[in-house]
Amino acid sequence: MTQKYIWLNLGGLIALLGLLGLFYWQSTGARAVPAMTDALKDPDSKVRVAAAQMLAEIGPAAKPAVPGLLNQALHDPNQYAGTTAAGALQKIDLAAARQVMAASLPALHDADVQARRNACAMMGSLGPVAKPAVPALVAALDDTSETVRMVAVGALGEIGIPATLVIPALVKALRDPAQTVRHRAVSQFAFSIPPSDAVVPHLKQLLEDKDRSVASLAKSALNSPHRQAKDRTAAYVTMLQMGNANDYTLRQLAQFGPEAAGTVPAVIPVLKHERPLNRYLAAEVLGAIGPGAREAVPALTAALQDEDAIVRESTAEALRAIGTTDAPPVTAAPK
Repeated sequence: MTQKYIWLNLGGLIALLGLLGLFYWQSTGARAVPAMTDALKDPDSKVRVAAAQMLAEIGPAAKPAVPGLLNQALHDPNQYAGTTAAGALQKIDLAAARQVMAASLPALHDADVQARRNACAMMGSLGPVAKPAVPALVAALDDTSETVRMVAVGALGEIGIPATLVIPALVKALRDPAQTVRHRAVSQFAFSIPPSDAVVPHLKQLLEDKDRSVASLAKSALNSPHRQAKDRTAAYVTMLQMGNANDYTLRQLAQFGPEAAGTVPAVIPVLKHERPLNRYLAAEVLGAIGPGAREAVPALTAALQDEDAIVRESTAEALRAIGTTDAPPVTAAPK
C-alpha cells in the first residue's frame, strides 16, 4: 500500500467521522427538537412514543414541542402514546402538564370503565405534578371496577405527594378484596415509597396473604434497607450532594415529611435547578418538612419570583407550611 493510498483512505475516514459527528450534533439536545416535534405527527405510534421520550430527555429546552405534546397527550388514539407525551410534559413545562391533568379529571367520573381507567393512567404518567388530582384518585379506590382501582393505586404511587393523603390511601388499598389491587398497592411500598412505622403493621398482615406474590412483596417492603437504616434519609442526601437531584430522589424525600429535616441544606440549592420539575419538588420537600425547614425561608422567598407558575405556587404553599408570616405575596412570572 503506497503512502498516497494511505493518506487518501485516512482522509476518507476523517470525512466520514466528520459527517457522523455532524449527524449526531443535529440529532441531540435542543437541536433535535424540530425533528422530534415533527415525529409527534408520524402515523406510526411507536415513532410518536419514541419522539416524546426523547423530548422528555431534552427537558426544558424542548419547550417549542409543548403544543405537539399537548395534542398527543389529549388526543392520540394510542393510549400509551398519550401517556408518554404527558410524562414528557412534566419534564418540560409544568403548566402544560397541569392542563392535561385538568382536561383528564372529569373522565374519572365517566360512565365508561375504560375512560376512568385511562384517566387514572394519565394522572400517573404526570407524576408529582398531578398532586391536585390526588383526592379524586383516592375516591377512585372505591370504584366498582377492579381495574380502575388497580390503576388508581399505581397513579397514587407515581404521584407520591402529599404523603399525608397518598400513604393512607395506599394502606387502604392493601386491604382491597381484589388480588390485583393489593399487589399493586404493596408494590408501591416494596419499590417506590419508603414504608413508615405506621405502615409496618399493615404490611405484616399481608405476610399471610392467600396470594403468595403479595406476601412476598410485603416481605420485601419490610426488609427494605432504607427502612432498617437509622437515618432513612441519609442516602438521598448523598445523592443530592453528588449532583443527583432527580425527581425520584426528591419525591422520596417529600414522603418522609418532618423526618427529612436534616436534608434541608442539601435541598435548598435545588430551588435553583435548571429543571422546573426539580425546583417544584424541592419546594414540596421543604413544605412537607414544615417548621423544621425554617432555614430555607430566604431561598423560598426568592423562589416566589420563579419563572414557572407551578413552582411559585408550590413555593408559597411551602412557606405557609413552614409557618412564616413575613413572606411577600406571589408575583407574576417575569416577562
